[in-house]
Amino acid sequence: MAKHNEYYVVPRKDGTWAVELPHAEKASAVKDTQKAAIKTAHRFSPEGVVHVKQNNGKFRKVKP
Repeated sequence: MAKHNEYYVVPRKDGTWAVELPHAEKASAVKDTQKAAIKTAHRFSPEGVVHVKQNNGKFRKVKP
């Protein structure tokens, strides 16, 4: 079972950004910019942690 206080923001091939739960098959939301995706992830889980995928493939945490 995935924690619902943890979301991932990952880039998609079409240039948009997906907001996903860990191990989810589909994105919870898709946004045009990374900033909008992070904001959406914080809205889904106000006290949770958002992990953003960087260009080098590693993730960084963004706290509310």
